[in-house]
Amino acid sequence: MGIDDLDTQYGIKLFPNPTTNDLTILLEGINVVDIVIVDIQGKVLMQKIGLFNHDRINLSAYVAGTYFVRIMTPEGSKEGLGPYSGHH
Repeated sequence: MGIDDLDTQYGIKLFPNPTTNDLTILLEGINVVDIVIVDIQGKVLMQKIGLFNHDRINLSAYVAGTYFVRIMTPEGSKEGLGPYSGHH
């Protein structure tokens, strides 16, 4: 599932995509989410608990590449794929 599918199916938008610094989360109809960012080898790079609408996630420490974003809501877990860019 692509990152855009999270928006159309679940009311969750992550932008800008790709990004070089902060990824902003927009939530529609969901109050709070937990996010896990994983590289293509499955290594967990970051976990953020209790994110709200318009919260930002700083990705500037990570190398350019494709990462999986797992979003946990009270209704369950969703996963998207995004080419997030870093500085290193």
